[in-house]
Amino acid sequence: MKYAVRMIVLLLLPLLSKADQGFVIKGKVTGIISGYVVIREHQHNDKAPHEPIPEKVRIVNGEFTYAGKLSRPELLELKVSTKVVNIFLENTTYTVECSFDSLSGDRFKGGTLNDQWWRLMQSKQAPLTYLEENPKLEISAWIAYRYALKYDKAVKAYDQLIPAAKNSFEGKALLERIEVYKHTSAGAPLPVFNMTDPAGKPFDIKTLTGKVVVLDFWASWCAPCRVYIPTLREHYNKFKDKEVVFISVSVDEDPTKWQTAMKELNMEWPQVLAAGGFQEETGVRKLFNITGIPHVVVVDKAGKIAGSLDYSEKGRLEEVVQKSL
Repeated sequence: MKYAVRMIVLLLLPLLSKADQGFVIKGKVTGIISGYVVIREHQHNDKAPHEPIPEKVRIVNGEFTYAGKLSRPELLELKVSTKVVNIFLENTTYTVECSFDSLSGDRFKGGTLNDQWWRLMQSKQAPLTYLEENPKLEISAWIAYRYALKYDKAVKAYDQLIPAAKNSFEGKALLERIEVYKHTSAGAPLPVFNMTDPAGKPFDIKTLTGKVVVLDFWASWCAPCRVYIPTLREHYNKFKDKEVVFISVSVDEDPTKWQTAMKELNMEWPQVLAAGGFQEETGVRKLFNITGIPHVVVVDKAGKIAGSLDYSEKGRLEEVVQKSL
C-alpha cells in the first residue's frame, strides 16, 4: 500500500512542480478558426520585480495550452484570438471550455482570486463596501490597496484586513501608503525633493519661504494636465500679486519633451523638472502619494503642506490658498 501511494506521488510530482513554478491555462474554445493566446503588454505600478510576459501560443482547432510564471498574482488582460478578457492570474492551473462568443474572464476556472474578483465585479457593489462585508477573502488586501486611495479610507481598509492579508505584498504596500499620507497631510513639512529649472540649474523651494507656493505636478504626455492649464492660469492671475507663487513641476522623464511642451503651452509662471520622473520609487510620485496627475500641492508661508489635492479635489485650490494667506 505504501509503495502504491509513493508511486502515485511520484507520478504527480511533475504536475505539482509545474503548478508551483507558474501558471498553466488549458483552453478549449469552440468557434475560433485561428489565432494566438498572449498576455497583453501592461504597466506595473509598484517596485516589485516582475517576470517577463510569456510568448504567445497558437490556438489549434480551438485548443491551446498557455503557460508562464508570475512573481505574484496580478489582474491582467489576456488576448484570446481577437477577444481581450480580464483575468486575475496566479501561479496555478486553469481550464476554460466554452464558445468564443461566450468567452469572458469568469469562464477561467482554477484560480481562487479570479473567482473572487469576478464575484466582486458581478456584485455591483463599491469595492470598499464589498471588502467591509468580506474581509477574510484572499483578495481582500488587493481590493484595499487598489481602491483605498484616501488616507481615511486606507486606514479603515487596512484595519479590516486579517493578519495574513496585512502580511501580503498589497497589505504591506497599503501600510506604506498610509505612512506616506501621514507625512503629506496638512501641517506636515514639505518633503525634500530635487528640481531643476529650464536652464538645468538646481531649484531650491526654500528660497520661497514666507510665500504661499502652489506646486502643479504635470507632464507633457498628460492630456488632463494640459486641459487644466487654462484653469491654473486663472488662479495664477488672481493670486500672482498676493504673495502666491505658482510653479509647474514636470514629471517628464524626457527633458526635450518637457521643453517642447512648455513652448507649446506658453505657461508664464516658473517651470521646473522633478528628478526621477514619474517612477514609483525614485520620483515625487511616492513622496506625495500621487496616484494621478495633474496633482496640486499648496505650501504655506512656513513651508508646511496646506493641501495635497488630487484630480477630484482641485476645485478646492482657491479655498486652500485663501486660508494659507
